[in-house]
Amino acid sequence: MTVQVSTVQEYFDGLTDDRRTALEAVRKRIRNIWPQSTEDMAHGMPTFHLDGHALCALASQKHFMAIYLMHYDLLLAFKNDLKVHDCGKSCIRFKQLDPQMMDLLDRVLKYCGSQ
Repeated sequence: MTVQVSTVQEYFDGLTDDRRTALEAVRKRIRNIWPQSTEDMAHGMPTFHLDGHALCALASQKHFMAIYLMHYDLLLAFKNDLKVHDCGKSCIRFKQLDPQMMDLLDRVLKYCGSQ
């Protein structure tokens, strides 16, 4: 979904309730894991930065939601876990959040932010 907004709040305000709820849950998880991270809009997506470097971004696309990892090569550490998920070179796509997906995102975020 192409959204022309300038703030993270406008981005989330423009989402449907179900997508807002899901992406807000991921957003909260990122903030809990990396409370020192900062958030802004980059490339049309809410983007988190850690120690001055982009960590990840969240997106609501037409047919899925996604988390984009800025250091995509770090996803290789999770290649076995990601086999059963819809993934791109730098993203993990999902249509809904379930406990297994949240657990995976938790592990990926902790790993990627510590590298």
